[in-house]
Amino acid sequence: MLLIEIVKFLTVVAMCEAMTMKQIRNTGKMMRKSCQPKNNVADEQIDPIAEGVFNEDKEVKCYMACIMKMANTIKNGKLNYEAAIKQADLLLPDDIKEPAKEAITACRKVADAYKDICDASFHITKCIYTQNPGIFYFP
Repeated sequence: MLLIEIVKFLTVVAMCEAMTMKQIRNTGKMMRKSCQPKNNVADEQIDPIAEGVFNEDKEVKCYMACIMKMANTIKNGKLNYEAAIKQADLLLPDDIKEPAKEAITACRKVADAYKDICDASFHITKCIYTQNPGIFYFP
């Protein structure tokens, strides 16, 4: 049910204009509320991601995969590059749109080295942070 609401919200916003960072964070909170209990991770395990501290616990990696699946940015264990770029174009504020697309492009092939979707999601997320920590956001 929460996933349906998130998709509806993102669709409405995409039709209107780019999201503000406040809207992005609020959407992230909804995604987190869905993925956190599914992966049995505590705030203490996932809060440090925002600061570039990447906990390599399997549950944290799978939490990242859950978020990326909900955002439709990973599919079949690979970065869904076209969807990620389209979402950046439609949803991100203008000041971070191009840097985000550059980071996504730079990390496009990272998942190819990993068979496990949780590992692939972890390394894509870490790569995007490394490319541009100043614009990085992960719920």
